[in-house]
Amino acid sequence: MNNVRIGKRGQIVVPSYIRKSLKLSEKSVLSIYQDGNKIMMVPADKIGTITRGILKGTWGKNKQEIDKNVKRERESWNRNFKI
Repeated sequence: MNNVRIGKRGQIVVPSYIRKSLKLSEKSVLSIYQDGNKIMMVPADKIGTITRGILKGTWGKNKQEIDKNVKRERESWNRNFKI
């Protein structure tokens, strides 16, 4: 673990061994978010693989349940927003 300092403009330097192991370059984009009292940074092009499946089961367990729930949600939009 390395300590990094936050500069005047809020900038930090990612240590070289991390940049090399993740193949980050000067133009690389990192997604940053807070997780409790931690700051997490993830290469933006990898965020899809990290979050894959995070909402699995939210709308239902099978296609029929999902279609039913999506239809009900869309109908509520029509009622609430008079579309």
